[in-house]
Formats: sequence, C-alpha cells, structure tokens
Amino acid sequence: MKVLIPDDDRGHWESLRRSLDQESELQISGAAADAETASHSVIARELRRILDGCPICDGGYRDHVYALLATLAIEKGGQTAARLKQFYGLLRQYLWRELLGFRDRNPGEDILAAFAFRCATGRVGVVTILCPANADLPDNPLHYIILPAEAGKNLMALLHPQKWLPLRSLPLQLP
Repeated sequence: MKVLIPDDDRGHWESLRRSLDQESELQISGAAADAETASHSVIARELRRILDGCPICDGGYRDHVYALLATLAIEKGGQTAARLKQFYGLLRQYLWRELLGFRDRNPGEDILAAFAFRCATGRVGVVTILCPANADLPDNPLHYIILPAEAGKNLMALLHPQKWLPLRSLPLQLP
C-alpha cells in the first residue's frame, strides 16, 4: 500500500500507526510532502516555525493561509520611531487600508513585517516579525493578536483572495 501523509496532520499518522499495529505483515511506502521551494513557501515555513502551532485552533496548518500586510524599514536613526508608532497604532485600531500602505523595502535595513494568518476555523490573526538585514540572523517574532471576528472579516474583505497563500502546501498525490 502506498500512502502520502502530510506532516501536519496527526490524525493520518495515528491511523497509519493503528494499521501497522494490527497488520504485522503490512508494508507501507510513501513520499515526503514537504517539498517547499518557492519564495512564498519559504515564508510559510518561517511563519509556521514562529507561530509553533496555530494560536487559534492549537493545531497544524492544514487549510490555513497567510498574507503579507505591511513592511516597515527600520532605519538607523531617522524617523523610524514615529513610523513605528504609527504602524502599531494602525494595527491596534484595525485601520487596515492605511496599514496596507506600508511597503518599505531597503535591503540594507532590518524590516518589520506584518502578516495576517487565517485559521481553518475562519478566525484571523496578525503576527509582526523583525527580519534582520543580516541573512545569518533569524527572524524574530515580536507580537501577535487574534482579531475580533468583525475586524478579521473587514481585513479579509480588503485583501484580494489571490493574496492569501497556503501556510502548508498541498501534498503531492501518488498514483
């Protein structure tokens, strides 16, 4: 029997384990489902690492999606403090249109990124991450919030459905 078991779905693993316990002569082979190489997959993998399980449903990431909301370059000196205060103020007040306008990019500076994530339950959260300019340093989670249902719906209404990307890629199907 050939099977493909996504690594984020414990129910499948338990079912497989029960089958192996019941049938000592059963041989099972399969393929890994975590072949993520596209840039959005790398981001999804980093978000999964940072969140360490969905804070909404406390489960894996099947049927979960994410979207980039905003980026803010953290400049050495300058007016970063005022922009940072504005950034978090917009986030706390759920002023999504204004927050979506933050799209700073400067390869030589650290970046503050805000990502929305939507749970399979339909609830939405936002996580902010400090992404150091030095690629050898890890990204650092700073803050996350689970939005009230209405604020989540308002945010989802502003983002085109194609902006939402899977937090877990769909497993490959074996013949």
